[in-house]
This record gives sequence, C-alpha cells and structure tokens, in this order.
Amino acid sequence: MKKILVLIASMLFLLPTFSGCVVKEDSDEDGLPDNIEKEGWDVTVFYPGSANSTTYHVYSDIHKKDADGDGLTDYEEFSRQDGTTDPTKKDTDGDGLTDYEEVMIFHTNPLNWHDDIDGDNFPGWKGDYQEIEYYQKHGIDNKTIRKYLQNRDVDNDSIPDGYDKDPLRNLKIRINITGLRITSMLDGPNDDILEILINVSSEIDWHSFSIPSVIVGENESLNLSYILDLDDRGMPGQLVNSMAITVIDLDEGMEKKPFDKDGMPNMDIVRIYRVANQYTGSYVTNDFNISKDCHNYHIKGPDGEMWFEIEDASTGKS
Repeated sequence: MKKILVLIASMLFLLPTFSGCVVKEDSDEDGLPDNIEKEGWDVTVFYPGSANSTTYHVYSDIHKKDADGDGLTDYEEFSRQDGTTDPTKKDTDGDGLTDYEEVMIFHTNPLNWHDDIDGDNFPGWKGDYQEIEYYQKHGIDNKTIRKYLQNRDVDNDSIPDGYDKDPLRNLKIRINITGLRITSMLDGPNDDILEILINVSSEIDWHSFSIPSVIVGENESLNLSYILDLDDRGMPGQLVNSMAITVIDLDEGMEKKPFDKDGMPNMDIVRIYRVANQYTGSYVTNDFNISKDCHNYHIKGPDGEMWFEIEDASTGKS
C-alpha cells in the first residue's frame, strides 16, 4: 500500500513537466487560444485620405467568437496571411466596407482604404468601395461585381472604368430625322428649291445626310437614321455630352454673290433652333444627358422647323 501511495505522489509531481501536451484554453471556442486573445496583436492599416500607414495594438474578447460582429471570427481576423485585422472594428480601414465584405465577398483589402485591384483608378476617396457602390446602384449582383473588380474595362470600350462616364456601357444614340420644313427663301426669290445638308455630330463622331431638292414651304417627310457614338471619357456617372444636328443650305451658282447674307459664300445656316437668344441652324447642346434627353423633338425657328427622335443605342453590360 505504501508503495502505491509513493507511486501516485511521484506521478503528481511529474505532471507539470507534460503541460506542453495539454490543450490551451479557448473559452469561446473560436479557434484562438485565450492567451493570444489576451496578449493581442498589432494591426497596420491605411485610413481614408492617408498615404501613410498606422500601426496599433488590439485585444480580443475571450468570451466572444466574433467580438465586433462583422461576420469574421476573431481567429479569422488574427490568422489572415496578408495582415491581421481589428477584431473590435467591423470596418478596419474605414472605407465603408466591412471586413467580412472585403475578405469573404469582394476579395478586396480590409487594411487599405485605397485598394484598387484592377488598377482602373475608379475615382473617389474610398477606392474599390466607390466602384462596388456604383455597380450595386445599377443592380449588379455581388458575384458579378467581384469579377468586374478584376477587369479595368468592363464594357470593352478601351476606356478604363475610372475614366468612363458609364463603365457598364459604350454610350451611343440613334438619331432618327423624320421631317423638315424650310419656310425662308434663304438666298432671295430665285432660291425656292434648296440643296440641304444635315450634319449630326458629337465630340468624337460625325455624319452627313444630303437632300438634293427641298421645296421652300413644303413639308419633307424623311427617314434618316444614324447611330452616333458619344464620348465616354469622364467621371463615372456624369453622363453629359456635346452633340449637334446642323441644317445647311448649300449655295449654288448665282446665289453665291448677290444674295449671300451669312458671310459664308458656299452655304447658308438654316436657323431653326434657339440657343442663348440666338437662332442657330441646329439642335446644339453641351449638356445632352443620355439618361434624360432621349425622346421626340420638334424645333422651330425663323427659317423652318424639324422633327426628330433621339434613342439610347448604347451597348454593353446593362
């Protein structure tokens, strides 16, 4: 009996030497031992608007698997290979996306506010957050957004998304000219049959329609159509463009000298649209917005009137 008691005492004495085999305590069962949660760890982060990183020490809660409630366990915040996140903040870098969204959904960097995966330089002080927000407002699902974040030119128009007025579409409009009526004998009483040229133009595209004989005072039913390419370069979401539809009477023969009034001996501008209290020969605008200004038009001036329609003919992702 004495020998047995001595043996038990010896085993109790030796027990601490095997402490390395004892599982470390994990009170909240999050996979991160209590001692690490108590000791904490360093976090290095780039905050919005700052070009320099900030490093600080954080501590976790041994009684909560997800101390900040962002969807990432404290173990997942600690064990990230490209930098530990803050288990006490849902959005470590303060860019508007939670750590969970960045790590698990969009695969962006939760430690850098100016993360730009595809290098498209999407504008805004919160980097990829602005691009994600833009796509979400246009009804794009998160899985597709993750793909778009890897593509610097989503609509394949050769303009990086950060410099594209609409990163999802190549902006185009269809101009349908349906009617024209000239009411003035532009070069005097002998000029009652006109040779008309109609130009449609944007900052990057141009096309002309020739109408060889327009009788003054009569309605001309037309079926002229052209898809005009608009300039996509600009800030995402700012859809303003410049465009014009210009009506010209080409001067012929004796009309040039005795009756010319506009200082351009080879042509007369047909005044049918008013801009800044002056009539011009066209529908001219520097603030055409494809999202609001596609509809039917009827314009009228001292030399005549015109009927036309503008339609959205953009191509792309939506």
